[in-house]
Amino acid sequence: MIPRYTDHAANERTFLAWLRTALAIVAFGGVLAKFDLFLRLAADQHDAAAPRPYGATAELGVVFVALGVVLFAAAYRRFQATRTAIAADTTHYSVGPSMERALTIALGALGCAVLVALTRAVVS
Repeated sequence: MIPRYTDHAANERTFLAWLRTALAIVAFGGVLAKFDLFLRLAADQHDAAAPRPYGATAELGVVFVALGVVLFAAAYRRFQATRTAIAADTTHYSVGPSMERALTIALGALGCAVLVALTRAVVS
């Protein structure tokens, strides 16, 4: 039997949740980039002389993909640190919510930027 199996299993479930979140962020970035391409094609077909719609969604898509990739690495680092702490015989204190806080701030800022970009694209 694996010592502290339930703790290790909970750590793995948490790690998988972080991976699902990172994958969703990467996928959303791809959708944003594709949406920008759709807007550009629609503008070209409508009127070639008309000004192009606001094209920041592609850049935001790239930022979301990059954030997702960084989150993959951060989740693995946290998983390993927690695994080591579970296996140790000494008492450890929580690392703290720094990764969660940074992710929340980054996603909130990016969400606001997406809202602005999509609003400008729809209004244009």
